[in-house]
Order: sequence, then C-alpha cells, then structure tokens
Amino acid sequence: MSTHIEIDGRNILLRDDQPLSEVMARIEEAASAPPAFVTLAGMDQTVSVLIRSTTRVMIAVEKPGHFEPDRGPWELPFSEWEL
Repeated sequence: MSTHIEIDGRNILLRDDQPLSEVMARIEEAASAPPAFVTLAGMDQTVSVLIRSTTRVMIAVEKPGHFEPDRGPWELPFSEWEL
C-alpha cells in the first residue's frame, strides 16, 4: 500500500511507517491555526511544508495490485471496435 499526499499541486509519496491518521491530524491542526510547517517523511526525501487555511491537500491511498490502465476501451481506434 502506498500513500500519496498532494499539497498545492506537489505530490509526496509517504513512507509506510507513518500512521496516516497522525499525518492528517497534523495537517488539520496546522490549517486551523496561523501558518505552520508540517514535516513529512517521503520515500526518498523529508519535506517541510508551510500549511495555512487556504492550502489544498489531497490524500490518496493506493492498494497493492492496483494499476491504472493506459487507456479506456472508449479510446480505442474505431477499427478495433467490434461493430
């Protein structure tokens, strides 16, 4: 399982040893107070991000074995459709 956090358009892949609920609580706390830094440990870097009430945060948890297809069946050329 991998957890991605996107903060104002920048994607950070978190290490697995960080409890997601604690990370979310730290971000929520920083967003409800005067601007504050939140430090996140990524897979290959540690990042400190200044969080304020207007910061956009998105969290996605990817399950093992999940993959995004290159394209959907509606994107196939017409010649490949069985009409």
